[in-house]
Amino acid sequence: MAVVTFGELVCVKQEDWNGKDDIYITINGKQVYSTRIGEGGKRSINKAFPYEGDVARVRMYESDDLGDDDLLGEQIPLLGHGEMKFTEDDAHYTLTYELTVK
Repeated sequence: MAVVTFGELVCVKQEDWNGKDDIYITINGKQVYSTRIGEGGKRSINKAFPYEGDVARVRMYESDDLGDDDLLGEQIPLLGHGEMKFTEDDAHYTLTYELTVK
């Protein structure tokens, strides 16, 4: 079984122009984390998420009350420590992680 541990989430540029972003993160389609964050904000997640399968497809979305949620990007973390960037739909987020196999 593999485990991806999220470290720090940083909002370099938020997607919404009105109010803070309502962010949620999925791994292989399953929502694992959510938060409200504004430009310049940081969140220390420091939580491990086990998953099954060959890869962890990490997607970040910005939730919208009206219409479809905005996909901010999809990343596949590599073994070890790293940083994922989510920059679609005029947003810019970074998320540090560690991927381990047990």
